[in-house]
Amino acid sequence: MAEDGSFPPKKKDIHLDLSCNYTSPEMNVFAYRTHAHNYAKLISGYMVHNSTWSVIGSRDPRKAEMFVRMESVLAVKPGDKLYARCEYDTTRANKTIVIGNTHLDEMCNLYLMYYIDSEKINSVESMCTNKQQFTIPQEKAPWYEYYLSNGHTMVFLLVCVLIILVCCPLAYCCKSYFCPRRSYYKRPNDGFEKLFTPEEDDEEDEILYKSYKHSY
Repeated sequence: MAEDGSFPPKKKDIHLDLSCNYTSPEMNVFAYRTHAHNYAKLISGYMVHNSTWSVIGSRDPRKAEMFVRMESVLAVKPGDKLYARCEYDTTRANKTIVIGNTHLDEMCNLYLMYYIDSEKINSVESMCTNKQQFTIPQEKAPWYEYYLSNGHTMVFLLVCVLIILVCCPLAYCCKSYFCPRRSYYKRPNDGFEKLFTPEEDDEEDEILYKSYKHSY
């Protein structure tokens, strides 16, 4: 939780970061709860173990306040790092927003519900209040998002159309070359012969060939 801090008014996107190195005995987190006042729009929690980031949870504090059960239990071990980020929208404010302990102040609280060995419960740190900026690693976006998110939508669409115009005729030509259609002459008695002998094909071809031949 944040104990102090302030934000300027008329800002749509502004955040406060909290972090701490976990040094207590291993605990197993299974639920979380967010709490703030008038201007917070999202509170998120993270745990880092051996450079691997895990999401504890993320919730709009303006929703009904309750502990939210996590999809799976998250083991937090000594040496891991815990992070929390509170995001605010102060566009409605006319004065500086102050973090404090009263209902007139803003807050940034993330509560964790966990279980631990009963013999070690008294050695768990109760609060993490260190303010420290951190950067959340981003997953590598698909290649096409670069064009869609950087003003190149028309270029992306033109490339897609060009690929379709080139690949469709090419695919048709390849199909015609590797899978040619069998041809039958309706009047073999006029001097035209079938392009293949029935022995080279299946029984259905042979029956069809004979039916054409005996129809004249």
